[in-house]
Amino acid sequence: MKPIYWRDAARRDLDDAAVWYGQQGGLPLETRFIAAVEATAGLVGEHPATGSTRHAHHVPGLPTALRFFPVGGFESYLLYYLDLPTHIEVLRVWNAARGLEALMEDAP
Repeated sequence: MKPIYWRDAARRDLDDAAVWYGQQGGLPLETRFIAAVEATAGLVGEHPATGSTRHAHHVPGLPTALRFFPVGGFESYLLYYLDLPTHIEVLRVWNAARGLEALMEDAP
């Protein structure tokens, strides 16, 4: 299994979404969302090629193809990541309803 590194934007996405779920359904739903994101990241760490590269052209210039995988139980959220030689780098935990135009707008 490759180690998982989280970019700041991905951590912010996770925190913001978790707070929203907590407001909507309380601590159990917030906790379930966080666990689902972590489980998805673990799956990607074990099977990096499992994610789709369908959206890779939206973010050119990356060192490898951008991949995504839906968060189990919260399929409107997509975990965007790079499969690098030594680790997985999670770029965003993205709500697909936001569209792809803003996907990397605050990325360095």
